[in-house]
Amino acid sequence: MSADQPSTRTRLMRAAMVLVAEDGFSAATTAAIARKAGLAEGTLYRHFDSKDALFVAVYSHIKQTLFETVKAGTDASGSVETRFRRFWRGIWNAYSADPVAFAYGQRFSEYPLSRVDSGQVHEGLITHTAALIRDGQAAGQVKPVPDTVLRAFLFSPLVTMLKQGAQGRRWSEAEIDAAIDAAWDSWRIQD
Repeated sequence: MSADQPSTRTRLMRAAMVLVAEDGFSAATTAAIARKAGLAEGTLYRHFDSKDALFVAVYSHIKQTLFETVKAGTDASGSVETRFRRFWRGIWNAYSADPVAFAYGQRFSEYPLSRVDSGQVHEGLITHTAALIRDGQAAGQVKPVPDTVLRAFLFSPLVTMLKQGAQGRRWSEAEIDAAIDAAWDSWRIQD
């Protein structure tokens, strides 16, 4: 295999991601996944214990990639506001660059396997968000509100905008900046 060709495992994961994103989990049969990947159906079981294991692996990969991207851009350097803005923009950029991954993640979050998901990766993202909140609250810049509430004001509008983008809505940079401003305003202590 040449360096620019994806591995068999990667091809299977991407095929499953595309099928689920487009048509849901019921459409992602092992035969359909293998056909989409251009492989024999039995090949799937050489790389994954089950179709469910494949689905969890896809979600884990999406979340791990997102977490690594966001974490790299939001380390402890910079003000809390700057880190918040980078965090929001990092998620936006990652999912805007791969709307299929976003659609898969949305479907997976409503699927029974979501409770089995990449808990460690998901917890890493939540822990990273909690650290941003904790730092902001310690600095007197973020409202003394439970982090679950503050996360809702971060993720819900962002996900709504991403969903609308997936449906064809084109957001201007000014609108994205306004959304980030509004999200930060929901967190910050007003002067």
